[in-house]
Amino acid sequence: MIILSVLAGIVVVVTVTANPLVSTILRSERHAMLSDRIILITMRERDTSDMVTFPVNYLREADTVYIRCDSGWWKNLEGGAEVRMLIEGNDLVGWATPILDDPQRSSEGFKKLRPSTYKWALWTGAVFIKVHIRKDAT
Repeated sequence: MIILSVLAGIVVVVTVTANPLVSTILRSERHAMLSDRIILITMRERDTSDMVTFPVNYLREADTVYIRCDSGWWKNLEGGAEVRMLIEGNDLVGWATPILDDPQRSSEGFKKLRPSTYKWALWTGAVFIKVHIRKDAT
């Protein structure tokens, strides 16, 4: 119970303190200090239709972006959904799909995204998300 309480406390601190700070830096002229490994992803919440934005770690290969989701926001993308991303100062639009039915593909994706900690992602039940960047939209 103590471990869960500590983890919950860390999540609250990150959400309340770190996420707004990281978001501010990524939107600023000084984004380069973070934008090689962190992007802002914006999506529509399924329940409320509100737009929500999160800073997330990513890996980009050409027109594909790989993301690891450690919390429940991936459910907004179930079945695929349009997302906006701020990547290295550029606004991009893409189609995001959580990989839920292919553990091998998720494992391979996590290995690409975070080679040193991919087993942690598998152990914690993180969800691997693949985003195809649309070239015709910004």
